[in-house]
Amino acid sequence: MDEEELIARAWTVFRRDPAELLGLDDAQAIDVQGTLVLNVDVFDESTDWLPGMTLRVVGWRAVVAGVSDVLVKGGKPLGILLAVGMPEELVDASHDLFVGVEEACRELGVRVWGGDLGASETLYVSVTAVGVARRLISRRGARPGDVLMAAGHEVLTPVAYALLLRGAKPCEGAEEAVQAAFRPKLVKPDFWLNVLEDVTASIDDSDGLALTLHRLAEASGVRLVVEALPLSRALVECAGEWGLDPLELALYGGGEEYTFIFTVKRGRESEVLSRAERHGVKAWRIGRVEE
Repeated sequence: MDEEELIARAWTVFRRDPAELLGLDDAQAIDVQGTLVLNVDVFDESTDWLPGMTLRVVGWRAVVAGVSDVLVKGGKPLGILLAVGMPEELVDASHDLFVGVEEACRELGVRVWGGDLGASETLYVSVTAVGVARRLISRRGARPGDVLMAAGHEVLTPVAYALLLRGAKPCEGAEEAVQAAFRPKLVKPDFWLNVLEDVTASIDDSDGLALTLHRLAEASGVRLVVEALPLSRALVECAGEWGLDPLELALYGGGEEYTFIFTVKRGRESEVLSRAERHGVKAWRIGRVEE
């Protein structure tokens, strides 16, 4: 199958965006109002492929990883540009990859605007996500007195990583953890964009919880005091079976959770929690900001 045939196969899966100004062309143009927020994220088979993954899972994860950084900065996700390097032995199964991409796009309300497909010795999937923000949220805005919060889901991926990468003994809740690692869910955009006026700093948990908290504190020049973490039942029970401290496992054993870690103005946390409940989003107060 040559490149043009592969591109044609992709467009049998992806939905076209009515907002496109050029259609199928060498580039794409979209008329937007607001501040552009952009991010590039790459899935590399040699470093990112977990045992048991399918191409459909790879497509899903690649989109989520790219869109997460745009959304957490306050950008309303609009579309993605997709670049794929495909080994010859995977070409026949490429439809599964495109289905995973499209499923994630539908979940997050974005469209594929175009990209590039080509041959490669190993699989890579590069997603350039684009959004528009009316209020930008950086890592640098946390101030003493702010409240530290999290939104998304309870900590799960450390269990999956222990099982898939370190050969840990299977435990109750393992399947849920593996599914969370394979098909991570993002905070609902409607909720997040609705609470931005109260958010002072934000970051997504893509590189492990301890490192995520450190980066937020360092960028803002503050100290984060963690009072409690939303540990999943699976993590607590598996850590017990493995003889591990569940807090240590949660902080240092995971990654690519895509939970949003953020700070809000003191006194506004109740409103954020109330809005989260109305949108069907899990959110927690997990600590405070100090000098």
